[in-house]
This record gives sequence, structure tokens and C-alpha cells, in this order.
Amino acid sequence: MIPVSLLVFVMAGWCAVYLADTLLRSSVTHRIRYESWLASRGLMLSPFHVRWQTTMFNRLFAYCARINPRALYLWFNSGLVFGIAAMVGSVVLLVKTLQQTYAQMTTENPRIGGQQTLQVVVPGVNLPTSQLAYFFIALLLSGVIHELGHAVAALRESVRVNGFGVFVFVVYPGAFVDLFTTHLSLISPAQQLRIFCAGVWHNFVLCVAALGLLFLLPVLLFPAYTTGGGALVSEVVQ
Repeated sequence: MIPVSLLVFVMAGWCAVYLADTLLRSSVTHRIRYESWLASRGLMLSPFHVRWQTTMFNRLFAYCARINPRALYLWFNSGLVFGIAAMVGSVVLLVKTLQQTYAQMTTENPRIGGQQTLQVVVPGVNLPTSQLAYFFIALLLSGVIHELGHAVAALRESVRVNGFGVFVFVVYPGAFVDLFTTHLSLISPAQQLRIFCAGVWHNFVLCVAALGLLFLLPVLLFPAYTTGGGALVSEVVQ
């Protein structure tokens, strides 16, 4: 279960931030200076949500979008094909998960109850609190790579990128890109699909790269890394 001390710390932190934000916005002497400070730094605060947006990475995105136009065209077309295939696969996966959830609700067999194709990760419930740092770093990295794909694909299709940012919602980190929607609405459906599919395509490539690195660890860390020298308890049936 989620430790009570962690819940208290998170709630107290957000309450302190929200209270300070409310007091400063209602202050006659500090309101204008505080709101100007937030705007100049691209910060936005709301209950359990803080967001930071900047344009400092726009040149980097533009540089990436100019690298080998032919290769980028093939790259994002591959992402388009993968995105459509993944959309169909995700529908199949969700239907299968729904069937398994229904089977769990209508049976008392513990074996069926433990089988689930798609698992929702809940810190403190099915994710140990000792692994929270790795989990949140992985979430943030995945979000940044995802939005990098959208930004580069958008600039390649002549859609302006207004900015890039990161956010924290309660405890979950993430990233986003702000695209100029007028430009986005004027391009063709195929160009829009290349932009929309670029994020999940980059996440897939990141996943493949991470798996490759994982399997290559015994080679990369040899002789400090060995396998088959012990036992690992992966599950205990009650």
C-alpha cells in the first residue's frame, strides 16, 4: 500500500503551493509583480498541477527538422504506418483486457484473477515505493522523447512550434509541445498523421533501444556482470 507519510507529504506540499499562490494573487501589493514573474518564466499554477513552457528549444527542433530531409520523410512515414498498426493493435489489446477483467469479476479462480494483459501501474499498490524514482524518470524521459517527435515532425511539415514544456500533475511528470493550430489545420491529412504518429513512433523506438541495451548489459559490463548465479522469486501464490 501507499505509505501514509508519502501521501501526507504530497498533499501538504501541494496545499502549501496552492495557499502561497492564492495569497500572492489576492495581494494588492504583490499580485502584479507575482503574475509578471510567472509569465516571464513560463510558469502556470493550478490545483495539483504546475507547468513550465519555454521557447529555448525551438532552434534545436528546427535544426533536427533540417537534417537529411529525405531520411526524415522516410522516418516519419514509417511512424505513420506504425501508428496506424498500433492503433488497431491497441483496440485489440483493450478488448482482450476488457474480456479478462469481466472473467475476473465472474469467477473465483485465483489463476484467472492473476492474469491480465494490460496492467495499470499504481505506485504503492503494484509498484514498490523504492522504485518510484526510476518510474518517474522513465515517465519524464518517455514524455520528452514523445514530444520531440511531434515537434520535429511538425516543423518538417511547416507547422510552427510555439514552445515546449514540462509539467507535474500531482506526482506524475510529463511533457508537451504547443503547436500553432492554424498551420496544423491547413496541411493535408497525411501530413497531420505524420505529426500525430511521430510521438508514439519515437516511444516505440525508445522502447526497442532500451530492450537492446538491457539484453546487451552482460556484454557491456563484462566481467562485472554475470547471470545464472542465483535465484529470483518473481511471484508468491498465497
